Amino acid sequence: MTCPTYATYLRLDELLSLQQPLTPVEERDVSDSERLFIVVHQASETLLSQVLVDLRHIDAGQCEPACYAHRSDRATRLIDALEGQLTLLRGTLRREEFLAFRDRFGTASGLQSEQFRELFTLTRRLAAEGTGPHERLGGAVRRWRRTHLELVGHMLGDAPGSGDTSGAAFLAARLEDTTPRPGTDDADAHGAGPDGTEQPRPQHVRTARRPSLGEVVVLGGSVAGLLTAHVLARYADRVTILERDRIGDTPAPRPGVPQSRHTHVLLTSGINALGTLLPDLVPELTAAGAPRLAVPGDLGVWLGGQWISRRNPSRPILTPSRPLLEHHVRRLVLAHPRVHLRTGAEVTGLLGRPDRVTGVTLRGRGTDRPGPRELRADLVVDATGRSSRTPRWLADLGGTPPAEEVVETGRGYATCVFEADEPPGDLRGFYIVPDAGAPLGAIIMPLEDGRWSVTLSGLRDQAPPNDADGFVEFAHRLPHPAPYKWLSTAEPAGRPVGYRHTANRRRRYDRLDRARTGLLVVGDAACALNPVYGQGLSVAALSALALAETLAGAGRTPSVHTLQRAVLHASRTAWEVATGADSPMPGATGNAARTGPAARVLTRYLDRVRDRVPGDPVVCTANRDVLFLLAPPHILLTSPRVLRRTLLTPAVPTPRDLPTP
Repeated sequence: MTCPTYATYLRLDELLSLQQPLTPVEERDVSDSERLFIVVHQASETLLSQVLVDLRHIDAGQCEPACYAHRSDRATRLIDALEGQLTLLRGTLRREEFLAFRDRFGTASGLQSEQFRELFTLTRRLAAEGTGPHERLGGAVRRWRRTHLELVGHMLGDAPGSGDTSGAAFLAARLEDTTPRPGTDDADAHGAGPDGTEQPRPQHVRTARRPSLGEVVVLGGSVAGLLTAHVLARYADRVTILERDRIGDTPAPRPGVPQSRHTHVLLTSGINALGTLLPDLVPELTAAGAPRLAVPGDLGVWLGGQWISRRNPSRPILTPSRPLLEHHVRRLVLAHPRVHLRTGAEVTGLLGRPDRVTGVTLRGRGTDRPGPRELRADLVVDATGRSSRTPRWLADLGGTPPAEEVVETGRGYATCVFEADEPPGDLRGFYIVPDAGAPLGAIIMPLEDGRWSVTLSGLRDQAPPNDADGFVEFAHRLPHPAPYKWLSTAEPAGRPVGYRHTANRRRRYDRLDRARTGLLVVGDAACALNPVYGQGLSVAALSALALAETLAGAGRTPSVHTLQRAVLHASRTAWEVATGADSPMPGATGNAARTGPAARVLTRYLDRVRDRVPGDPVVCTANRDVLFLLAPPHILLTSPRVLRRTLLTPAVPTPRDLPTP
């Protein structure tokens, strides 16, 4: 027998003949990128085949404890490598080249992979059979899933997926049906065989422990409170949402949500997170008429004295009205049998001790029994927004309120709804980005009913007025006349509504006693951001997703400190973006404002980044990923391509006229 060489042992000639791009070789750049796409996916399927070797062996009950732990650990590490393959693809495959060849492979999709389907089936079943190794395995699969969704969202943007599906939203819904979760209630997870009968488990495997939260009370029924209730309901005996307002059966602004009449956007990151948490939500919003826009493909975006080129790759956002979004979120969340909403309930304080909250006191509003009552709970969640009274309530219990970090510019804004034709130049709105040199800003977006939501903003003594004529005239002061020209032909559908509470305020509940129990703070009650940057809804979704992942990855109930840190981490990028933009504004104050020599050097560098965003597709894409909360801000400082273009390449000016597609 001839001893094999390296090449014959690996069957290298055969292996290297399997990469066959469909793009003609004359289109060299696109063809080579398609080959990269094929190579990475073939490598992923090869790694996955080895994962399945180990999981099949475990599933067959052929492992002793040492073998069991070894194979599970190996499978987990290989799945981590699968996640790395996706990260590699995002960093090396240009989006524009992917979009150039993707239609060539028709309806081919990773969802058709039999190996992935088997992976989901096996990990779902094994996750319910033991703690330790299988919890880590399930966590690795969830990380792979999240990275997969982020990659699809990045590459497709608002383009449809294979077979004209909705792309990232469709993938999220399919993966939601198949991703393993510890303690799942599915029949497969309990070891059911093909005929539905219970299968015996290996004797050395312990039953998985599932986090148990007991009775949960959520203060506030806005988006952050609803999404948090939805996540916690999986691990709670009962979740009760206490809401001050009376809520009708149709979408409508609420007194308890001062923001409900203002412009709202769902960033790409928020759309992705909501697709994971509530897979039916985005399709429902779209069916209800919520506009879907590409940025800057559909918008005139004015930044640093220039229009951003609309030829640069665009990312999708949604612009439903706040009442429409909240209505659909509420309906889906309340469909869970363990979630209950109590309206007309005003919370007046906390029960227990500073380190151990055991419930709340409340009174009815507009009822025959307004007197104070007590409601006991194992976990109280504060989702009452900027007006949260939890710091005062903790002080009333004898505790220390959390430290606060603040950046305040005094920015005020007003919003008015208009009826109008679409803007010229095939545009569907405007975004005039305020900066230190031109602090007036505007956001003009379409709504689901064919009308337009217009928000104008300015610093302290430059806030827009609350009468329609003065509001329109204020737009004349914007740094470009296009929004004013369009607005002067529109008809107001009501009076402008003003808002002045725009400070960035982060309360550091994560720094309180690590051993404390019973109190979790989410949403604007924990981290409130300047609303003019449109991050709030997306941060609420990302925070709920972070809670879901923390709970799903835990074999036992995580501490409140762990959950609070997950919430803080989920809002960190948005906090850095908002405070970074506000700190250089004239008159900015607060203990978290960035000052000093280092801040000035950073500001000068970011000014160079801003100058290159309009005409440089690489810098534009990186900057947009940060603003849309898809990437941390430090990539603007660490990406070699961004650094090189920012420091060594001159800015490419764009025309002052309205940008063309």
